[in-house]
Amino acid sequence: MRFLGQKGNQIIKGLPQKFIDRLKAVQASSEHRPCPLHMSLTLVEPEAVKTVALQMLVEAKVEILFYAFCAEVVKDGDELKGVIVESKAGREAILSKVIIDCSGDADVAFKAGVPCEFGNENGGVQPPTLMFCLGGVDTEKLRLSIAEEPRTYLTDFIPAEYFGQNNQFVLVGMRNLINKAKEEGLNLPTERTILITGLRKGEVWVNMTRVNGVNGTDPGSLTMGEIEGRNQIEDIQRYLIEYVPGFENAYFLKTAPFLGIRETRRIKGLYTMDRDDIMGCRHFDDAIAVASYPLDIHHPVGGGCTLEWCGDCYDIPYRSLVPQKIKNLLVAGRAISTTHEAMSAIRVMAPCMAMGEAAGRAAKMAIKEVQQPADIDVKKLQKELLEKGAFLREPQVEPVASN
Repeated sequence: MRFLGQKGNQIIKGLPQKFIDRLKAVQASSEHRPCPLHMSLTLVEPEAVKTVALQMLVEAKVEILFYAFCAEVVKDGDELKGVIVESKAGREAILSKVIIDCSGDADVAFKAGVPCEFGNENGGVQPPTLMFCLGGVDTEKLRLSIAEEPRTYLTDFIPAEYFGQNNQFVLVGMRNLINKAKEEGLNLPTERTILITGLRKGEVWVNMTRVNGVNGTDPGSLTMGEIEGRNQIEDIQRYLIEYVPGFENAYFLKTAPFLGIRETRRIKGLYTMDRDDIMGCRHFDDAIAVASYPLDIHHPVGGGCTLEWCGDCYDIPYRSLVPQKIKNLLVAGRAISTTHEAMSAIRVMAPCMAMGEAAGRAAKMAIKEVQQPADIDVKKLQKELLEKGAFLREPQVEPVASN
């Protein structure tokens, strides 16, 4: 299953028509017109997507268990046999022929003994954000102010023409307004204004809280982070209302249910993606996903951020989902085998969804063919992904040297 944003096209294969109809209903209905940089944006209604996802799982007879955490693992030598989960009902063991760790924090892999890395060379991780949502925003005034007064409302990377062509948008920038507000006494934790328009009229999500030093694997640190994130909202909201056009009548709606963690553990796998793979638009023979999100590093210290685009797209190799040392295990999501820099690009939702699909299909193949996940035929996996609607690039042909 894939949603393609440019011009609102959709390619959905292998799903019952009723699910296709439901997914179409929750996708943004706005027209998507490419700007000079061929940018596009597809929005979905998250509450509706939650419902549709659960309906699909239940109809496929998937056994679902919420409100439980991995407390320990069941191992026999280097073979992972299952996980022990903890809940209000106590502890219980869940055994499986293949386990997929999509915890985001490599919880299962770490407990099983997979070598892991944490943060950058100094152990610093990208800080989390507590997202919040405002209503009553005049988004038309906001976007037209940027489009018509680009010298006043400066944006990072995204040209002013984009805002003139798109009713729903992402805004990154306005550093000059942030600096002015700080000079006039507001306590703002970031250097940039980061906003995402919602699907409902006047709704805007704000990505501007930032709590440095939070360890996403430590509940005490997470608690401190959430308290501090909530404390930051007041001045950020005041900044938007007093300095940013369109927010004059804005009011608070809601916060996200918990801190958005960008980085914790990363496994050491059979291959470790690095910065050169991203910026070099690398092709891999064992590619299981294609991504184009930039290197997006929220600095572990200070309020800055580094964004670097490769100019095209890059592959995610299957080997990065296969951990070292431990058998019967796959990892998908931001905890796959990458460097600190490369993780900043593959950590967002679309690549994680693609990795999850690939890991699920790989686990099925390994069980069906009585193989280790590391030993499956990746060409067969790629063929199945393509048949189900995934996008993979044609293999790169190396040029033949001539005398």
